[in-house]
Amino acid sequence: MSTFEEIKEDLKETDGELYAKLELVGDLTEERTGRKMSQRELSELSGVAQKTISRIENGVDIPSFSTLYKLAEALGYRLKIVMEKD
Repeated sequence: MSTFEEIKEDLKETDGELYAKLELVGDLTEERTGRKMSQRELSELSGVAQKTISRIENGVDIPSFSTLYKLAEALGYRLKIVMEKD
């Protein structure tokens, strides 16, 4: 059985967009919990429904970049997409 990290690494090769979103979700979740902020508080700051935040953090839903932008902004970050050459 594959671990989440193994699956995520496989995605790096097969679905770069999904991989990037999962990385961002992990970073945003870590930032929120590190601040001892509830999903409800983040919802109020971001305008994203608490239920949606829960589903994203639990891997049920894959967020759009627009939603990730709102969550990052609510936590005081700027989401920046950079194009790099391999």
